[in-house]
Amino acid sequence: MKNIVNIIAVTLCIFFSSIALSKTANPDQDAFQACMNRTKQDRLTCASGCGMILRQCYDEGISDVNDKINSLLSQIKSKNGDSCRNLADSYLSAATNMDSDISQKANDVPGWIGSELELNFAKQRLDNLMLIRQSCKP
Repeated sequence: MKNIVNIIAVTLCIFFSSIALSKTANPDQDAFQACMNRTKQDRLTCASGCGMILRQCYDEGISDVNDKINSLLSQIKSKNGDSCRNLADSYLSAATNMDSDISQKANDVPGWIGSELELNFAKQRLDNLMLIRQSCKP
């Protein structure tokens, strides 16, 4: 019975890992993808704690995107007028609140949907902040 549970756990880990790998665009600029590539062998051979490896990759990806968001926000605040600063701040505040609420609800659903949403929401915030920066001229 224990062997069956381990086999199922490893299979699910590999399945969700392959889904996550197929959704990432550029491994050179994506910390999540870099982690997935770096931990591939560990995920394929683990007997227990496989989910912790995948969680680490989500955490690295989310942290990397959030660092880019903070850097971009600093650029907007230092190089653009009040209206752009206010728009960027208001957008990030509203988006972060909505993202947090949805992510918490998604964490009640079995699987990796909460982590996947959290990573996608962060990427979406970065993309929208880039749009704000491009629209605002210093």
